[in-house]
Amino acid sequence: MNILMINPVHPATPHISAVRAWRFASELAVLGHKVILLTAAQQGQHPASSELIADHDWKQVFIVACATSNKEAEEAGALPKYLRMLLTAWKMLKYGGRNRIWADNAMRAAHNLNKNFSPDVIWCTFGMLEAVFAAKNIAASTGCPWVLDIKDNWELYIPRGLRRLIAWRTRGWAAVTANARFTAGKARLWQKTEARVIYSGVDEVFFQRKPTSDLGPTPFYVNLVGGIYFADRLEDFLQGIEAWSKSLSHEQRTQIKIRYLGSNGQIFNAAASRCLTAIEFETMGYVDVNRMAGLCQNAAINAYIAHPGTFHHKLLELLACGRPLMAYPAETEESRDLARQAAGVILETANAAQVTTALTKLHRAWLDVSAQPASPEPIRRYSWAIQAKLLEQVMSDFVST
Repeated sequence: MNILMINPVHPATPHISAVRAWRFASELAVLGHKVILLTAAQQGQHPASSELIADHDWKQVFIVACATSNKEAEEAGALPKYLRMLLTAWKMLKYGGRNRIWADNAMRAAHNLNKNFSPDVIWCTFGMLEAVFAAKNIAASTGCPWVLDIKDNWELYIPRGLRRLIAWRTRGWAAVTANARFTAGKARLWQKTEARVIYSGVDEVFFQRKPTSDLGPTPFYVNLVGGIYFADRLEDFLQGIEAWSKSLSHEQRTQIKIRYLGSNGQIFNAAASRCLTAIEFETMGYVDVNRMAGLCQNAAINAYIAHPGTFHHKLLELLACGRPLMAYPAETEESRDLARQAAGVILETANAAQVTTALTKLHRAWLDVSAQPASPEPIRRYSWAIQAKLLEQVMSDFVST
């Protein structure tokens, strides 16, 4: 198949929003399809010429990066609040969002592709609504089916009064995919369809296990992974850690290390400086998958602040690491089901006291024996390669008809 995939976040962007489209594009190329990713150019990057397609090695994804601009958003920022809201609503209905320049450039780029590449199917992922509008318009001009992928909560990213109207404006898809049962439920409500659940995959590095002899003595690492979302919940979580650490001897406390892996380092550092007085903490920033896998596989526990309005893709990656997991303050039944499938441990701690109790039990077990990561085999079904085959089937169903 000739597959055009659309996501305005360039794959080199150090953010989770860049991952799903790029990894599926790469896996579909491995499966033998000709794949183009239509995205936004990074600052200082020159868009690739569509003329290069003729000589492209289709074992790799061909990236078409279109120019974008922050000028309109900056100009809108100077307007009174009510005018900004009206302008945002109008641009969402017209273009899918404020990024009109990218949307126009994406349409032109897709038109230029027709000389060397005619898509059999188009796939776009919602997170950024401009991708959805682009997919619909390009599909209309080429006469091919398009698939709407929903990886983010429709209700979080689209204002209340526009949700039904924009769902109507973006109708015409041949199928809908979703990254979880949670988002499939939103598609049932707003797109009025049963979405095919295709999870974002887990990289192979998370399944790998180092021999015990290579690990050496390891401190009791507590990793906090991903977005903070709620500063007050972060403080409660850290206060639970602080209370637990004060119950330990001085020697035991020196073996405790708190690490934050994510892009909200300033928020974490501010809260940790206030709450953690007895133990060390470190901010690692946004790390690539290889680094993340290594850090999480040698942790005593991996934790995250749970958001009730989303599905946490990092859950699958952390389960693959084979270490105990802590969600603060709670998770969904879908996440509990995934943990059971992986034979994993997920601890839900609703307050600081429960964090203290959970860490006390885990630390006692860790002192008895340094547990090795559990086998990754039960969760291999969620690898990128296997999930990409599910997406391939969705696409081929419509191309073959």
